[in-house]
Amino acid sequence: MRRFFRFVVFGLAIIGGVYLVRKFLEGQNQPAPASGVIPSQPIRSLDEAPLGGQISPELLKILVDPEDKGPLELVDDGKFLLNPRSGNKYPIRNGIPVMLIEEGKKYRDTAVAVKANGSTI
Repeated sequence: MRRFFRFVVFGLAIIGGVYLVRKFLEGQNQPAPASGVIPSQPIRSLDEAPLGGQISPELLKILVDPEDKGPLELVDDGKFLLNPRSGNKYPIRNGIPVMLIEEGKKYRDTAVAVKANGSTI
């Protein structure tokens, strides 16, 4: 009787193991779900994203220039944030302000920049 019981338990363990391996392999071949952290479309570079987008007024109040910590102005139909003191223009891409000093200098508007004494740079 003992041998029969061992045989049944061993058989059930083998069947269960095969079932689990099969389910695991079936799950590997299915596409990723459309929700969650996996994007449904390929991620593009932020440099390729279109300029503009909505920024909440609360966010606009707290955003400052990363270089001189002064306030910024929304310009060019909401496509850029401008530092009127240095002329740095930070792009807004898909509603996300790109607040990198290098980006601000890349789009610098020297016609707007004003030195501390009031003269144009």
